[in-house]
Amino acid sequence: MGELAMKKYLVEVPEEVAERLAKAGTVSMHIENQWLVIRPDDGTALIPQLKFASYGLPAVVLAGVFLAGIKWWLPQVHTLPWSGDYSISSAIATLGMISGVLAFMVAFVRQKLSQHGPVATFTWRSLFPLLIACAMIIAITAEGTGWLIDRLFPGLRLDLYTATVLVMVGVSIVNYLLINLAYTLSPGVVINLMTVMIVGGVGVSMLANPTKNWWQHNFSFLGTANSGTAWQFNFTLIFSGLLMATLVDYLFVNLAPQYHTKKTLWLRLLLLALAANIAGIGLFPNDPKYHLLHDRIAMWLVYLLWLLIIAVRWCLPGVTKQFLKVSYLIGAIMVLDYFMFKVVGYLSLTAFELLAFALAFAWLLLLFQYIEHLLPAGQQVLPVKLQPVKNE
Repeated sequence: MGELAMKKYLVEVPEEVAERLAKAGTVSMHIENQWLVIRPDDGTALIPQLKFASYGLPAVVLAGVFLAGIKWWLPQVHTLPWSGDYSISSAIATLGMISGVLAFMVAFVRQKLSQHGPVATFTWRSLFPLLIACAMIIAITAEGTGWLIDRLFPGLRLDLYTATVLVMVGVSIVNYLLINLAYTLSPGVVINLMTVMIVGGVGVSMLANPTKNWWQHNFSFLGTANSGTAWQFNFTLIFSGLLMATLVDYLFVNLAPQYHTKKTLWLRLLLLALAANIAGIGLFPNDPKYHLLHDRIAMWLVYLLWLLIIAVRWCLPGVTKQFLKVSYLIGAIMVLDYFMFKVVGYLSLTAFELLAFALAFAWLLLLFQYIEHLLPAGQQVLPVKLQPVKNE
């Protein structure tokens, strides 16, 4: 492949940007999705540089507290199980949630106060849902890992000092990941958080459910009092709805300067109503006390999804034919799913609910990614002038 033909151009950028580029050393330009990006040649300059004290030191302190607490309150205990009460996984989950959430909050607040970093474009009201999402993902991951290791190594027990080292390593990893998350936050990251929280929470509720034949009832059975994992399922839905509302708020606040119309306002309200319905399904589980309300909210959720799929043609700025085709296809499959369950009776209630859930979730992810591409998420757009330089 031959070398590209080069032509001299003078690039004019704001003085502040020029100073920042000078500190970064040599820079280069590349085209990324029709964007002309100027970045340092040294890619490590873009990676958050974290000191051990910010993530490792809290882990060492908490591991020491963990060991001292076991020796003080449970002097007769010399080994700990991996899962269950007073276990290694529960210690990692509890201490990791405390330390990791605090680490994320400190990094978020620092960026917000200094107005530097990706967090600067998020509102203060988004902090609480993000903290809850981080805490839930830590809990889901710890419980899922504990369940898996318990299946691979039944009855596994470790001595206190080995357990303490594992707790220290686990909390350090959680701290490191959440601080990095705070310094790389974007709508795409929030979408991934929501995906992990929903898939992880629902998946753990299915796998760890002591009622193995739950699927013979219905999908909503996972949130009832008869389910052994009701709190995981219901909390997942409640805080997924809250996180979705945060994502909608962020996207449309940053979308407003370019696309502030009544149509986008209606789209925002419909998505917020959908988020409220998702949270409502978890808030009012399918127990006898809330059965009617639960069913009504579930049906409103379906109606809102159909309405959104129809409305995006007029409410979504710059919507493409390809996106509309995919949306209508998903909507048609959802209608067919309902018909095969309600009219034909071919699908069971569980199969109908699982398929509808998967289709709705997939379409929402596509919609959020599409909206994300309409705005320069987490980036600062600056005026740049390109002037050709005449050869002397």
